Amino acid sequence: MFRAVMFIVFGVCFIAFGGYLVIDDNNLARAQAEVVRVSGVDGAEWRSTVRFTTVAGEQVTEDLHPSARKPERGDRVEIRYKARNPSYAHFPEDGQNLYLYPGLGVLLIGVAAFWIVRLNRGPR
Repeated sequence: MFRAVMFIVFGVCFIAFGGYLVIDDNNLARAQAEVVRVSGVDGAEWRSTVRFTTVAGEQVTEDLHPSARKPERGDRVEIRYKARNPSYAHFPEDGQNLYLYPGLGVLLIGVAAFWIVRLNRGPR
């Protein structure tokens, strides 16, 4: 029974953390950026350097996290970034896997419910 309770507690924590990530990602600002440079990290990932204007009107040039996306130099692309910290920028599709943590949380709670039902289903 203790395991089931711990799975429920961790499941709720995962769901809460995942909810925070979803809310944080929805609060990111969007911008159209110009690709300044593209360099290869390895055969499957590329690092893009982009130039964009923030909502505050500041011109910023930033390296994005390595991505499977390979834009060409001069392309206009959409990015997402934190308004207070424009160095945190990424392509929208390269954001965090937002539903991983809530999914794990639901899975943990489901396993706990299964254990509780199974433990309480004894001979009567």
